[in-house]
Amino acid sequence: MKENKVRWGILGCGKIARKFAEDLSLSSSGYLVSCASRSLSRAEDFARNYSAEKAYHDYPSLVSDPDVDVIYVATPHSMHYENTLLCLENGKHVLVEKPAAVYAGQFEIMSKLASHRGCLLMEAMWTAFLPVIATVKEWTEKGKIGQIRHMDADFGFTSHFDPESRLYDPNLAGGSLLDIGIYPLFMAIHLLGKPQKIQSAVSYAKSGVDDECTVLLSYEGGATASTYSSLKVHSDTKCEIYGTKGKITIPGRFHEQDHFFITNENGESTRVDCGKTGRGYFHEAEHVNNLILNNLTESNILPHRLTKTLLEVMDEVRKQNNIRYPFEKEE
Repeated sequence: MKENKVRWGILGCGKIARKFAEDLSLSSSGYLVSCASRSLSRAEDFARNYSAEKAYHDYPSLVSDPDVDVIYVATPHSMHYENTLLCLENGKHVLVEKPAAVYAGQFEIMSKLASHRGCLLMEAMWTAFLPVIATVKEWTEKGKIGQIRHMDADFGFTSHFDPESRLYDPNLAGGSLLDIGIYPLFMAIHLLGKPQKIQSAVSYAKSGVDDECTVLLSYEGGATASTYSSLKVHSDTKCEIYGTKGKITIPGRFHEQDHFFITNENGESTRVDCGKTGRGYFHEAEHVNNLILNNLTESNILPHRLTKTLLEVMDEVRKQNNIRYPFEKEE
């Protein structure tokens, strides 16, 4: 660290990396030092756009850079595991895009290596750090809508089928579940914990991945949660939480929202504005900066156990619907 600021590297210079870099530039506790892409021209262009000092054409050069404290892994799903291990083996803290791994077994290995190397490892589930989600979590825990009995959340958009795109290519761990279904499932687990029972149904794209996925989670005590993701239809992308004394609605698009509505037992609804900085990625970046500056290696908001539970639920959904990626046979 330099001048008590966290120095960042970005591995993978795609669309999500650009959004993150844009928000990182708003931080006063961390800044971008270097980036890496398999294409040097792409890395150099990224560095110019986001004021990075260095650009690399390969990942080993980035992870061995002594001026980098933490690396944001922003590659396709199927590469998160190997890219994260490369970073950790070189003693770098890691913020890895969601899903942190393709399946829970991978994340367990990643988590153990992070612990062994004394490095921070956190999934980049940026939604978890938005002021809206933090407030909703706090209010539900305080019983502002009584006991939660049901949560319903969806995330859907229309897309053109392309077997070579990351959304549909099984070699890249494509499908609606891992790409966008993870957001509604995260909300259920974040608010209700680990489910007791999982039921699911999917529809399949021509490439074999899911292009629609519906999941019903059941909890001890009777609470339930339903989630839906789709690459075929544009959904409301909202989250509703029903309690014994009212409900909370996070309108579309809930995963990046800056306000919500709380409705009491009399049907009276109040808007609650929470705000957000930048696109919203700023908040997760600041959280990571604070953890590193305080020598902490695990998030209290998004601990390893939550990420692992989320992956275990998605593993079970894929198992129920016979969705297996080609590279899983090799591991």
